[in-house]
Amino acid sequence: MLPFSIQFLPVENISALATDKNVLAAIRFASMASAEDTEKPLFSVGLPNLALSNIVEVWYSDTPVHTAMRDGIQLAWNDDVLFGHILLDETQYEGIASATEDAYRLILNTAQDFSFPNILRIWNYLSSINENDQGVQHYQAFCQGRQKILDGVANLGYVPPASTVIGSTCIGLQLYFIATKQAGIGLKNPRQADDFLYPRHYGPVRPAFSRAIVKQWQDRTHLYISGTASIVGYQKHHSGQVQLQLEETLNNIETLLRYGVEKLDLPIKQLTELSYLKVYLCDLFMLSVTEELLIRRYGLQLPPIIFLRGNICHSELLVEIEAAYLGSSKP
Repeated sequence: MLPFSIQFLPVENISALATDKNVLAAIRFASMASAEDTEKPLFSVGLPNLALSNIVEVWYSDTPVHTAMRDGIQLAWNDDVLFGHILLDETQYEGIASATEDAYRLILNTAQDFSFPNILRIWNYLSSINENDQGVQHYQAFCQGRQKILDGVANLGYVPPASTVIGSTCIGLQLYFIATKQAGIGLKNPRQADDFLYPRHYGPVRPAFSRAIVKQWQDRTHLYISGTASIVGYQKHHSGQVQLQLEETLNNIETLLRYGVEKLDLPIKQLTELSYLKVYLCDLFMLSVTEELLIRRYGLQLPPIIFLRGNICHSELLVEIEAAYLGSSKP
C-alpha cells in the first residue's frame, strides 16, 4: 500500500476535492497565493504555470484521510504521512525572519503534537527573495528565522528535510510539508557542498536542508530531491546563462542519483526514471530553450514536467529543478 501518490490533472475547481476522502492535498499554480476555506490542504501557490495553467497537483492516499485545522495550518493525514500547508501575511510581522520563525515554530509543534515528528520534505515560497529586508537579503533573513527555530529542536539524530526555497510572484510566506513517524535518510551529492560547509561569507547563517531524502515505505522506496541549481561545491556557475545553468543542474541531479545507487542501492538509476520534475524559471522567455534542451538530452523518455515562474535564491541563477521518485515495489 502506498503512503501517497501524486498526479497532475486538469481540475477546474479544487474546492470540489474537499469531499474526496482519498485526496490528501491539491495544489494549483497561479499568480496569487491562496487557500480554500477547508481543513484539507487545498491551495494555490503564487507561482504561475508557464505551460498548462489549469493543471493541479493532486496528492492521493490509498486509505481515507483525516483532516484538521491547527493554528492556521491546513492538515490531512493517514497512518503514514501528515501533509500540512500554511500561508502567512508577512506584512503583519516585523520582517520575513520573524514570519519564518512563526511558521517553522507552528509547523514543528504541530507535527510533534500529531505524532509525525519528522519533516521529510518542505516547500518554502516567499516574496521578493533577492531584495533586502532591513539590510539583509530576503532569502538570508528567511534562513535566519528558520535557523533560530531549528537551533531549539535539532539534535544528533536530526535529519534536515529535503527543501525548496523559491521567490514567488506575490506577497506572503507560504510553506507546505510532509511529515512522518520515522525519519528518512539524508543523501549527499558529492558534486555539491553540504549545507553546513557553506562559508560564512554566503550569509549570516548557513542553509539547513538535505540535498535529498530517501524514505523506505514497506516495499516502496521514495526519493525526494531538493531544489537543485547550477552550483558546484558551493560556487554558482554560468551567471545569467540559462542553457549552461540547466546543463549543470542536470549534471548535479544525475550525480546524486548515481551516488544514491552506490551508497543506498536506490532502485532508480537515471533521471528519466523519476516520477516528475518541477522546473522553476525566472522568466517565460526561458521556457522554449529549456524544453528544447531537455528533449535533446533525454528524448521522449522524460517524466512529467511542471514549469513554474519563480525566482531563485541568488539573482545570478535563472533555473532550479526539484524532483521525486515515488517508487516501484521491490522485486
